[in-house]
Amino acid sequence: MERGEPSSAAERSPRTREHPPIDEAIARIVSGQTNAENVATLDTLTAAQLLSYTSDGLDPLTVLNPVSHSLAYLYFIGARSKDATASNGKHLFEMLSHFIQVFDPEQVQAAPARFTIIGKALLHLAKVLKQPLLPLQSFKTAIERFSSNQPTLTSLHAPFIRACISAKQYRFPLDLLNRDIEILDTTKNDISIQRFLEYYYYGALIYIGNLDYDRALDFLSIAISVPTQKAISAIQVAAYKNFVLASLIVDGQVRALPKYTAQGVEKVCRTHASAYLSLVKAFTEADINMFHDVASKHSGIFEANKHMGLVKQCLQSLRRKIIEELTNVYITVGLNEMADKIGGVTAQELELILIEMINQKQVSATMSITEQHVKMVHFVEQSGKNEINLEDRIFNIAAINERVSIMNKLEGLNRDFQTKVTFICIVKICCRALMHTSIVHDAQCQWRSISFCFV
Repeated sequence: MERGEPSSAAERSPRTREHPPIDEAIARIVSGQTNAENVATLDTLTAAQLLSYTSDGLDPLTVLNPVSHSLAYLYFIGARSKDATASNGKHLFEMLSHFIQVFDPEQVQAAPARFTIIGKALLHLAKVLKQPLLPLQSFKTAIERFSSNQPTLTSLHAPFIRACISAKQYRFPLDLLNRDIEILDTTKNDISIQRFLEYYYYGALIYIGNLDYDRALDFLSIAISVPTQKAISAIQVAAYKNFVLASLIVDGQVRALPKYTAQGVEKVCRTHASAYLSLVKAFTEADINMFHDVASKHSGIFEANKHMGLVKQCLQSLRRKIIEELTNVYITVGLNEMADKIGGVTAQELELILIEMINQKQVSATMSITEQHVKMVHFVEQSGKNEINLEDRIFNIAAINERVSIMNKLEGLNRDFQTKVTFICIVKICCRALMHTSIVHDAQCQWRSISFCFV
């Protein structure tokens, strides 16, 4: 044998060592390897091998048990489902759905990047089968089982919320969104800044769809204020545009961003949202005609960003703002006179707005008709409203403080832990509640006491 000639077939074919036959890989897996060994074996398989059959013509999915061989099953079902067609999509979805219900979380957590493929597979199956509702429950189950119902962000959170938006199911993910994320563990979850931003941005859109603007503003402020190592994300710019509109709807002015937001981020966002900020001046001057002019001038931008619905709600908010201001001026005023002072609204439209505001306890007023058949509005001073609101806020802060205290005891606040915490949006748990509460505005600095784990 000449020098340098391979001494065996294996040496002549190093590719064989890198990519073992599918039969050999499955044999290793069913032999009882550790999770780490299984990952090493499975990672050597090519995409084509994950779609292939054994030498006996058997489908690996019929050889492997989805419970005892969850890790390997994940690789094969993920690859096949992501490559599904309209003809085999239904069958693959049934297999994937069953796997999601029975997989062993401990095994699957050994390959977090592969778990991410479940989300891509579910979205692909919904697309090829043209059934946007199809993957929603499977998404939810996968997240709950993979995270063991802990308040941790997984790689499936963002695609799940996006799937709900595509299916126009705005209430379906609320129970998941209403649980604050408290754990960001990159050792067990394939998460990144991008996925973090997507979760909070899409989550905000869900809350907007449910008219829960306060919660939407919480999510948007988190997305905007996340520290970024490179250029500002397009998601943050989009979040800021929604933030401006939602703020106007709720507060009649742009709500202040958290103090820890980088100045450069807000500056860039404001530059890209000049059309949106033009609406703010109309609110400041309580001028409906100005609002109409701005909305008409920038209608192309609002329509392109699919924000015309929110802009119309801003108009309703401006009308309510002007009505509330009039309660400080008049005790009794004619409906027609009031409509003239507001501008851009008929007496009939104003009457409907007033009835809605009275029912929602936004104003305290009554309406009557004089002998001359003139409709009059009588405003009543709302005593006790501020006291009740203040009491609610105090209870809210007390609950937040108790929660922070419990978390501090569980985690322990050493310097190493706090260093990890500061990497990403550490303040989200309590500042979200504090930032809207004027009596405790300075308490936002308490973010250093929050246990927000980013491993």
